[in-house]
Amino acid sequence: MSNLRVEPVVTESFGIEPALRDDSLRIKLTGTGDMAAVAPLGSLLKELQWEAVRLRVSAVEFDVRALYFLNSSCLKAFISFICGLAGQGLKCKVQFVTDARLGWQRRSLTALERMSPELVSITDT
Repeated sequence: MSNLRVEPVVTESFGIEPALRDDSLRIKLTGTGDMAAVAPLGSLLKELQWEAVRLRVSAVEFDVRALYFLNSSCLKAFISFICGLAGQGLKCKVQFVTDARLGWQRRSLTALERMSPELVSITDT
């Protein structure tokens, strides 16, 4: 499998660390997913969509345990990512790993799970 062609994103209050492990993309998000995070998140998710298709990954895992806020515009970026994968014919699983102590994470991401239950799952740790 080829190397990942996506670089990490680090801003003052938000970070995205993508990694390729075996046939899975793993993305760790940290900080605050507010309006300042919308553009970098949206751009990176578009790049990750192309990489997922190029690499034919079987799964994409988003670790959001160190994310302390996620606004609706960031959620929309995830919707575009999931729909984009499906639109490209890639049937990979998308998993969100949440911190069970931060109940808002599951509540916010449940909409994504309901939108596409055959692809999206949420795991609390």
